[in-house]
Amino acid sequence: MSTAIVTGATGFIGTRLCERLLAEGWRVRATVRQSSRAEELRDRGVELVPCDLSQEGLSTAGLQDVEVVFHLAGLTTSADLARLRKVNRDGTRRLAESLRRASNPPRVLHVSSIAASGPGLRQQVRRGDEPPVPISNYGRSKLEGERAIAELAEHCPITIVRPGVVFGPGDKEGFRIAAPIAKTGIHFVPGWRTPALSVVYVEDLVTIMLRAAADGARLEASLPDALVGPGVYTAACDAHPTYAQWGRMIGTAMGRRARVMPIPPRPAKVAGWVAGKLGSGSLHLDKIREAQVPSWAYFDPQLASQLSFHFEATLEEQLEQTIRWYREQGWLKPNHGRAAASA
Repeated sequence: MSTAIVTGATGFIGTRLCERLLAEGWRVRATVRQSSRAEELRDRGVELVPCDLSQEGLSTAGLQDVEVVFHLAGLTTSADLARLRKVNRDGTRRLAESLRRASNPPRVLHVSSIAASGPGLRQQVRRGDEPPVPISNYGRSKLEGERAIAELAEHCPITIVRPGVVFGPGDKEGFRIAAPIAKTGIHFVPGWRTPALSVVYVEDLVTIMLRAAADGARLEASLPDALVGPGVYTAACDAHPTYAQWGRMIGTAMGRRARVMPIPPRPAKVAGWVAGKLGSGSLHLDKIREAQVPSWAYFDPQLASQLSFHFEATLEEQLEQTIRWYREQGWLKPNHGRAAASA
């Protein structure tokens, strides 16, 4: 039985990854912080390894017999570059130092973000082989994390996956978009022209990660700081709805018409700045900055040519599955949206 260790296992993506690994017969370990709620993972048979990468590296015992490391742990909801770097850059560096000491180096699948790549031009679809130009603190910290793990390329086989916006059952960030649409029928967007998005369903992302870990190209030891070339994949489907269209699609999935309500760019930035100062969850200036670029549209032909992966379900079908899960879990009332649609 093969053994994998997953960092960030209690998160939205990490939980799905652990479930898939267990279903495919892997022995799974998960790093957990003291504050993590990991009872569900433990009950499913995941071995818990106490470790907070923002403070310490992985122990030799935690890495014993591990064949693959899936590094998902990261901070996404802060506008503070120092806080982001502490987790996304320095935490990754601590992991790299731990792996460097391993007597039998495992394969490493590092999950980054298209924020590390940066935005593209309006009405153009970017490819992953273009040099990264992050424009947010989050994107800068994720690119720095990639560079930290890439320093191990001579020591370990390393592959990087950069997902777009990840959605699906269990997605709390997606629910924050869906909830006001369900209640009021209004989808608030920052700015007059919203960027095209790159999106990926969580189950598709997990499949891409597993295939990249098993059969994907590895980073070259001489890879430049730009981090382009073999071993870097962008996980996003070939449909690129704008953020305004995304809200309308969510409304359709729940059976109601979503009305787009633009917030002028300057007030949106002010609202993001104020929310960040108040510590209001995931809304802050860094996210407003990412939302006001021309485009986040990406497509990576390597998914098909190297990983033999093809997107089969439509976004509409996947959104319907997501909304159905929200209702089944009580996040949305059973008739939320449907009642409004028939009113």
